[in-house]
Amino acid sequence: MIIVLLGTFPTPFQRPLLEIDRLCRNGIIQEKIIVQCGHTRFESEFLDMRPFIPPAELTELYKDARIVISQAGTGSLIKGLKLRKKIISIARIAKYGEVVDDHQEEILNEFSKLNYILPWRDGMPLEDVLDKIDSFEPTPYVSTKQKLIDYLEEYINSI
Repeated sequence: MIIVLLGTFPTPFQRPLLEIDRLCRNGIIQEKIIVQCGHTRFESEFLDMRPFIPPAELTELYKDARIVISQAGTGSLIKGLKLRKKIISIARIAKYGEVVDDHQEEILNEFSKLNYILPWRDGMPLEDVLDKIDSFEPTPYVSTKQKLIDYLEEYINSI
């Protein structure tokens, strides 16, 4: 199963859905697709569109997903990283009216440099990214809070 997370920003974000729907229609993607679509409206016989998913159910969907495809918002990405999921991320882009500025492109670039995610950049065919997903080994994510706890434990144990 693939879960697709478009975020809750109050503007439509159809770009990834058009490409995912095309790949389903052409038989390239053959598994179940669940989309948390927020404010994006999109008709597809292949995508299970859900505007908002309760947090507990969303966590279970993350756990069950083989792949997470997410907008480049930190909340969606970090949740997936903490659950050690393989994530393909696409930025909402201001020039398309998907967001007010291009902060998501900055997040996408940074998380990609850290090898946390596979970036799906504007104009890039999704199948090119999907071809890399099985061999992709993301760097394990350790929160800053956890790093501090580990440091303090190590320090206390050394006394």
